[in-house]
Amino acid sequence: MLRSLSFASIFVALLMTQGCATKTYGRQGTLTSYEKDTMNCREIDLELAKTRGFVDHVNKESEFSGRDVLAILGDFGIGNNMEKSAALESANKRIEQLRDLRATKKCEPGQA
Repeated sequence: MLRSLSFASIFVALLMTQGCATKTYGRQGTLTSYEKDTMNCREIDLELAKTRGFVDHVNKESEFSGRDVLAILGDFGIGNNMEKSAALESANKRIEQLRDLRATKKCEPGQA
């Protein structure tokens, strides 16, 4: 009886912590029409640098940690992989938009 109670307690504790085991990274927004109209070449380069920093942060934070153990127990780590993919996809889309904007505004090559 005591052993099953102990197992049940551990199982319930794992279920309770599983909800916060998935890492979250946030998203990079798409360029708004206002940004496209008003950003100059320097601002575009700054946004590219910020977005690349976001990608570096996601890659660093996605390295294996103790939270991954809980995520693997809860959903085999699928949630973390999906979150990372969505975060990187949003950043890559923004980088592509910023590069297109650089070309449209005829910013000097090699700056970004």
